[in-house]
Amino acid sequence: MKKLLALGIILLSIISVGFIDNKHKMSAEAAKSSLEQDVPDNTNCAFCNMVVYQKKDKMGVFAAQAIKKKGKVVYYDDIGCLLYDEEKNKTKNKKYVRDYKTLKWVQAEKATYVKTSLASPMDDGYIYFDKEADAKKYIAKNSGTKIVPFKTVRKESIEKYQ
Repeated sequence: MKKLLALGIILLSIISVGFIDNKHKMSAEAAKSSLEQDVPDNTNCAFCNMVVYQKKDKMGVFAAQAIKKKGKVVYYDDIGCLLYDEEKNKTKNKKYVRDYKTLKWVQAEKATYVKTSLASPMDDGYIYFDKEADAKKYIAKNSGTKIVPFKTVRKESIEKYQ
């Protein structure tokens, strides 16, 4: 009887691990599809709890998202919250920001960052471009703007919250 009970427990453990593993794979697939979708309705920033705007809203251009190691997707009202949240939690996630022109998600490290005086959720004023040429066109039409390297944006975000 004890052997049968032990075998049952082992079987349940194996089934549970398989289910959990499958759940994570499903989460990773859902995370990949998040790059093709908008921020879900009524989403709050994973760091500061402010509203994360959808792309139809003028503040939606500042949104950012992180895909965590097991596929969980979290959203931020701007890049500063995302970068400081990573620093605070000592994590590295796949990070995405919205292209200012197309509103498509772009890998954060590959985006071109432009410092502006635009009102943004955390008053940092950064906008993001997939193509550097689009960023340069924006700068040519908008005085007082400049391209800023990603490492500078990261440094400023961390310093702001420390």
